[in-house]
Amino acid sequence: MQLLIDTKPRYRAETEKVRLNPKARRNAAWRYTSWSKSPVLPNSVVVDLDDPHPFRGIWTRPGEVAILQSGDSHDWVRMLFLLQGFVKANIKDRERRLVVDEILDFYQRNTFGIAMKHDVFYRMARAGRERGIGMSMGAQRLRGLPPLIIAMLSRFTLFHLAIDSDLKYLSELGISEENSPAGNFVFRQYKKEPGGVISSPVVGRCTYPESYLRQLAVS
Repeated sequence: MQLLIDTKPRYRAETEKVRLNPKARRNAAWRYTSWSKSPVLPNSVVVDLDDPHPFRGIWTRPGEVAILQSGDSHDWVRMLFLLQGFVKANIKDRERRLVVDEILDFYQRNTFGIAMKHDVFYRMARAGRERGIGMSMGAQRLRGLPPLIIAMLSRFTLFHLAIDSDLKYLSELGISEENSPAGNFVFRQYKKEPGGVISSPVVGRCTYPESYLRQLAVS
């Protein structure tokens, strides 16, 4: 059960569910007619935040990715409530995966959550493994991320940073770097070993198909 949190929003869902038949799907292209370039996520369905049962009928198709998306900060609080239900649900024999495109949208400059009583990301970082839930978080900066979440990361992938002074926050993970990777799509990846020691980085470079790159807006 894959759930993508998109607060930019950045991704176009391929489909949306039909209210009277939640397991049915229809084309969601009409939602994005006013958008500039942005990639379509294959086999995805957008979640209706105003639906009283937003997840009903979702994840009934193999490999389907549900997208919670809105650029409105009021909706972000609503997302946190929905995520609590997603995380707390007792689901036997089925793994869950949460991907947060821009985690900093859910935290203030003082690292406190926008809805502190509903900081589902911290809870998942602590106990997600026991419930069969994995989480991937993306952020353009390290500053602003709660130190407790940084300390609980099991794998960290570092791309080029606009401000290398943010690297000092990696001390929570035991990583000491003076500069972030140079070059487009180049990264260093660190892994926390079973004993808690951080591994030496693996250096790599992402390769994307031209069909995907053509969908991206010029940054």
